[in-house]
Parts: sequence; structure tokens; C-alpha cells
Amino acid sequence: MKREQSQSRQTARSSFLSCSRGASLIEVLVATLVLTIGLVGMAQLMGMSMLMHLNARETTTATQLAQAKVDELMKVNLATAPAVQITPAGPDSLTTNVANYFDAPQAAVTRRWRVQAGPAANTRILTVRVINARARQGGQVDVSTLIRQW
Repeated sequence: MKREQSQSRQTARSSFLSCSRGASLIEVLVATLVLTIGLVGMAQLMGMSMLMHLNARETTTATQLAQAKVDELMKVNLATAPAVQITPAGPDSLTTNVANYFDAPQAAVTRRWRVQAGPAANTRILTVRVINARARQGGQVDVSTLIRQW
């Protein structure tokens, strides 16, 4: 009797050990699938992160170019400089390239501006639009300000 109990214990122990010795093929495949899904998700996240970073850099560049143009136009004489004369009513200088109201400071970047009469004498309302063809989203930045003759 003792011998039979001993053998049954050894059989139970050996069957338990054989089950827990390693991972089955199904478990390995499931673990690989979960890991692959996680890595693909991370790769997509990295790609989107890089695109957003590039877009933010292009928007920052456009904003700096707009501010530089505002600074440049604030320094000129309102009475004599053609770039700060009140924009003609004809074609809108913010949507089309009008002589004296646009430039291209960099490749694939166009700056356009519109000058309107200000609320007081010797003042102008200046709107500068930078159109950046390299930006994927929001490739246009507008900056408006009031300038005056000192």
C-alpha cells in the first residue's frame, strides 16, 4: 500500500513538473503578438511625434519671419516708403502677390502684408501673413499690429 501511494505521489509530482517546466508554443506566440503590437504602437507614436515637432518648428520660423517684417516696416518713413503706403483696394495683398507688398525671405516661404489707415494721424494698421509651403498643417501665420511715425 505504501508503495502504491509513493508511486502515485511520484506520478502526480512528475506530471506537475512536466506542466511547469516551460512555456508552451501558444503562450510564446501570444507574448510575441503582444510585444509586436506594443512596438508597432510605439513606432507610430514616434512618427507622429517627429511630424508634430517639424510642424512646430516651421510655425515658429514663420512667426519669427512675420515679426522680423513688422520690425523692419516699423523703422521706415510712413510718408515716403512704398512698403507702408496704404494698400490699394484692388487685389488683396494678403492673398495675392502685389508689388511692394510681398517678399520671399526663404525658399518655399512667402511674406505678404497689408497696410490700412490707422485710427489716428501718422498711424497704420499692419497685417503680415507668412505662408510656409513646407509646413504640413497650419502653413500660414498672421501677425497684426499698429505702427506709427515717430
